[in-house]
Order: sequence, then C-alpha cells, then structure tokens
Amino acid sequence: MSGVEPFGSQSIQDFMQQHFALTVTENRSNSFPFSTEDLLDEARLPLIIGQQSVQLGEPAGLVVGTLFAKRYSVLIMGLAASITLFDTPLSLLPGALRFRLTDAGMMHYEAETTATDKLPVNPSEVRQACLSDYMEHLLAHLRQVLQAVSEYTGAKEKVMWSLIAHNLHNLYGRLHTDKELWDSEDRGRIIGQDYTTLLQPEKPDELSMRFRKVEHPKLQGRPFYLRKHCCLAYRIRIGPDAGEYCSTCPKLSPEERWNIFDN
Repeated sequence: MSGVEPFGSQSIQDFMQQHFALTVTENRSNSFPFSTEDLLDEARLPLIIGQQSVQLGEPAGLVVGTLFAKRYSVLIMGLAASITLFDTPLSLLPGALRFRLTDAGMMHYEAETTATDKLPVNPSEVRQACLSDYMEHLLAHLRQVLQAVSEYTGAKEKVMWSLIAHNLHNLYGRLHTDKELWDSEDRGRIIGQDYTTLLQPEKPDELSMRFRKVEHPKLQGRPFYLRKHCCLAYRIRIGPDAGEYCSTCPKLSPEERWNIFDN
C-alpha cells in the first residue's frame, strides 16, 4: 500500500473498509444515519446506546459503555492510519464523522476528506507540527464523546481511554512490522515518527500510556500488547464471542492466553 497512490483509489478505499470499517467520501450518504454529533445530543445518545444494548443482549450499562469505546476505537485507528499511510487527514468538523449500527454492537463508519492539503512528508518537523495540531482537535472530540457516554452508561472514562490507546498501540505495532502495508523506507520512517508524536508515554494526555508487551511464536515478531483494563466483552450474551475473554485481556493467566493463541 503506497501513499503515492491517489487517496480516492479503489484499493485504498477497500483497505480502509477492510481494516477499519471506514468509508471515505466527499458527500454524505444516507446509509449512515448517525453522526458523532449525535453522541453529544441528550436525546440521540440514549437511542444509540439503547440499540447497542439490545444488540448485546441488554447487559449492564457500564458494559455497553465500555464496549462502545472499544468499537469507537476502530474509527480512531482509521483516522490515524489515513494520516500515517496516506498523509491524508480526515475531517473532524461537526457532522463529518458518521456511523451506523450493525450486528453485536459493532459500527461502520463514514468520514469526509478535508479541504486542507495532505500532510508533508518532509521536513519531518513540519509534518509532526501538523499532526500534533490534528491530534489536539481529535483529543478534544474524544473528551466530549467519552464523557457523554460515561455519564449516561456508568462506564469509567479511564477504562474507555485505555481501550482506545491500546488499539492505537497495536495498530502502530502492526504498521511498523508489516511491510506489506508500505513500500518504501521513507514510509517506514514516517510510521515511527507519527507513532512518537501520537503516543509517546511522556506526553501529558489521555492516550499516552505504556502497555505490557508479550510474545508468542504465532505472532511472528509482531508486537502484542496486553490491555490495562478488561473491555467486559465476556459479560455480553449475544454474538460469537459471548462469554469469552479477548486474547489481550489482563484477566487471563499466561496459560489461558496461550491456549487462545494455540487454538
């Protein structure tokens, strides 16, 4: 996958949909009835959370809220990948990020391109300044959304932030090691620089966390990080993973985790 390829190309569209359930468009589609603005609307948020609750078998509110953050992290990963792989920031303007609810509380997303130019590849200082500015707007958006969902469901904001940060760490771990996703040493360098800008532990923001790394032969050297907090998926009653623990769950013993990998 190359950043040289036009961003609107079918292969890049397919990539974004396959990995992040994200459709990138210049025009709004009626097939995505909700926008991220609705998550801040006192009348619309209960409708969204209520539908997800039914899809999950109506567990406790804190389970729905916690899993919302895990689902929403897929959109955040897509926004990050769009910049890191294709130098293209997607719009964070109100209403420009939309979604629809699918089975088992999942969401598919739609995002608009921005009117701004692509992020520069060089000099790196200019690129990182642009990325830092984008990240500040994204953090502001997340603070509003997670606070609203937390207040309505009882899910802990600290846990929600950790689930999003964890998936971002795993994303950049995969981007760094899976060279089939990029085709030049320059892109490999950009991946490392963007990771540092977005997620360095020394930064004083909610996504700057350290995660314990584990290794297993089946991972073939790909970084694999354990979550700091359980996503509570084991408490849902509907879907293929109902009652199951994720391989990244901190509640698992090493033996239980290896059994998941081996099976």
